[in-house]
Amino acid sequence: MKIIYFGSTEDSIYTLDILKKNNFEIFAIFTKTSKSLRRGQNTNLTSIENYAIKNKISINKPPSLKNDNELIRYFRKTKADIFIVSSYGIIIPKEILEIPKYGAINIHPSLLPKFRGPSPVASAILAGEKFTGVTIMKIDENMDTGPILEKSDEVSIALDDSTTVLQKKLFRLGSDMLPHILRNIEEGNQSFTSQNNNNASITKKINKIDGKIKWNEKDIEIIRKVRAYDKWPGTFTFWNNKRIKIIDVAETQIQSTEKPGLVQFIDKKIFVSTQNKYLEIKKIQFENKKIMRSDQAINGYSNLNGSYLD
Repeated sequence: MKIIYFGSTEDSIYTLDILKKNNFEIFAIFTKTSKSLRRGQNTNLTSIENYAIKNKISINKPPSLKNDNELIRYFRKTKADIFIVSSYGIIIPKEILEIPKYGAINIHPSLLPKFRGPSPVASAILAGEKFTGVTIMKIDENMDTGPILEKSDEVSIALDDSTTVLQKKLFRLGSDMLPHILRNIEEGNQSFTSQNNNNASITKKINKIDGKIKWNEKDIEIIRKVRAYDKWPGTFTFWNNKRIKIIDVAETQIQSTEKPGLVQFIDKKIFVSTQNKYLEIKKIQFENKKIMRSDQAINGYSNLNGSYLD
């Protein structure tokens, strides 16, 4: 089976390895341009690009796939059996999706139709979900509405699971599901189940401002925000009109009746009052400084004690 792979995150490396180990032909890889991604082991290459070079796979980085007749001719000429998509981040037009013999399938990190859209993992954490999972689905022209090939079992979401940790877990699970699904497709034995749109929920694109902490929220809501936005955009607050990044927090049982945002140093730890409890700040990053543990921040910023974050 000849595959063209579309993916833009480091999680793709595991997926590509699974396909390779199961003797599927990865004819080409499409990914986002290097400048918008985390750097790989070479100066100007992402980890996906490095993987493609190492394994002698064609790598393509078009900024868009829309209205590109040359790309359409390319896809028709390759005669790929199937497209596999995983966190690609670029819309694939209908006329391209219809080219491969078996269409295109996607590893979607939620149990569809719940959490359709661009931020399923972060949205599940923010919502306080206890479980999530992975869906392998056929891609149609709409967002995550195509028929389902297979769903994983439920995956527990721990209180300390961040988007980075949970996403890695889910994409590995989804990748492990691919080999038998692809063989079923090739043999004509794969079933497809339509989604129930009445049970659908839609996630939104995450913006930078979404990472702003509101100290008048409950502690658990802030904890979830820090975990959910660790990948992008990070969580932040302001102190003396300067941005501070909140990197890691922990729940406490210390009730608070103070105005939200009050900082207290207790036993070489930093606590901030929220709507209901004090929240422990374990790691913090001041503007233009490195990430610090709370004890390091206490030593360097003693005037933070008793002040307010906003």
